[in-house]
Amino acid sequence: MSKNILTSLISKISPPVRQGLFFGLNSGVITTTGLLAGLAQTTNNPLLIVVSIVSLAISDGASEAFGLFISKKAEKTKDKTEEPFNASMTLLITKAVIVLSFLLPLLFTKSLKHFKNLAWPIGWSFFLLLILDIMLCQMRNEPLSKYLVPHIVVVGIVLASTKIFGGFINKLQKSK
Repeated sequence: MSKNILTSLISKISPPVRQGLFFGLNSGVITTTGLLAGLAQTTNNPLLIVVSIVSLAISDGASEAFGLFISKKAEKTKDKTEEPFNASMTLLITKAVIVLSFLLPLLFTKSLKHFKNLAWPIGWSFFLLLILDIMLCQMRNEPLSKYLVPHIVVVGIVLASTKIFGGFINKLQKSK
């Protein structure tokens, strides 16, 4: 798909819906990657991974969607449009789909190998964030590095900190 077609398609999406899409994709990727990096250090149980991911999709998606709705209402107190609702519902749906997409490997195997070595969470997260960053830089006519580099840094910090914390908890658990 050429740059002009992609930019044209994205620009046709209403701003509130576009906001929900970008927010949901970004948040879903980063929170799920962090959750998996920590959780995979402490369990060999695929069911625990599934329950954690589904719980994240529901609770964090609902929390962020309602938070966005409330903040948009507080931002423009006279606004009576459906824009806050549209942004919130798009965020909720996008975040749920993105978070649940991290379960794809478990459709084919019960092995947590690709979760434990973080190959799947890292690969999938960078693929999704690359798509988001390409769309945003094309919309804004800015260099890809303006968004991709900060995403790499943020995901790197989240991965490292949650993996270290998960490993620490695992050691504590085993010492009991």
